[in-house]
Amino acid sequence: MTNKPLIRALHGAAKIHQARAPHDTVHFRLHYPAEYTGADAERLSGLLPAVTDQAPWPLAIIMPGINVGSDQYRWLAVSLANEGIASITFDFVDELMPGNLALSPGLDITAVAPDTYGTRPSATAIAPLLGALHRLEREGPINGLIDASRFVLIGHSAGGTVALENAKREWFPGLRGVITYGAHTMPALMLGHPKDTVLPVLDDVPVLLISGSDDGVIRQSADRYKGGADHDPVKATFDRAVSSHVLSRYVVIDGGSHMVMGHPGDTTTARGFLDADPTPESQALDGEVRCLIAGLTIAFAKAALSKDPRRMDTKPLEAFAKNPRVSEWGRK
Repeated sequence: MTNKPLIRALHGAAKIHQARAPHDTVHFRLHYPAEYTGADAERLSGLLPAVTDQAPWPLAIIMPGINVGSDQYRWLAVSLANEGIASITFDFVDELMPGNLALSPGLDITAVAPDTYGTRPSATAIAPLLGALHRLEREGPINGLIDASRFVLIGHSAGGTVALENAKREWFPGLRGVITYGAHTMPALMLGHPKDTVLPVLDDVPVLLISGSDDGVIRQSADRYKGGADHDPVKATFDRAVSSHVLSRYVVIDGGSHMVMGHPGDTTTARGFLDADPTPESQALDGEVRCLIAGLTIAFAKAALSKDPRRMDTKPLEAFAKNPRVSEWGRK
């Protein structure tokens, strides 16, 4: 039998100690490169040995949008694992506010108030996931194969906001970079910040901010921030919140909707109905947009996760500036 490389997932769970039972458990999948050798134990259990030629693998944690299930990011997790970056997706049913249950990236909203922002993490899931991964990594097919001292956060929508607002290496020493799609750090007025506030990214980690030109969710959420017709909180975040770094980039993808990041889509939850109604043309374009998101993400992650940060290779990322679907390209 010919060995065939596969991407497999291990399952785990972790407790979120700030949350109230029963909504205090995050369930996750770790994706890694594997192979089926034909051994009886593999055939009967489905547990496949890792392909170790690129190990130890750095890590990516994919932070979901509100009410966006983890399966909608599996396409990206598989793409990363194929490139030797182990990747975590997760589901966490959280009580965002009293009586408001939702799939969440894990957010302590009290930690982003005017008097608390930057004093403690607002991300409630990152540390428990890293702890659970450490336990998982000590046994089974990934024993000794993950380098969690090098990881990136990848966030969509609210998950991207949580990633940006927790980019502080004092809290998460292994953090090497943040990648987001359809996300920004402009807080809702209900949190008590002054109008037009853009919360700073707290450390000088490299940041890749990707935006879609047809993002209906951000456009129709402008009243949360008292934004006008030209409201662009993603651009404002890059200009005003991201520190200067050789790798940081701002990218706008022509034709990208807010929910294109989630595939296959789920119309029963989240706010995808605020994007334009799909057409055969836009649905055909969506695959092209996701391919571009994956390419940008992988190129940025590989540079940010390089073992010697002084020698990060920016050329593969910079090559995407010439992609015909890239309508804006900014750098620090």
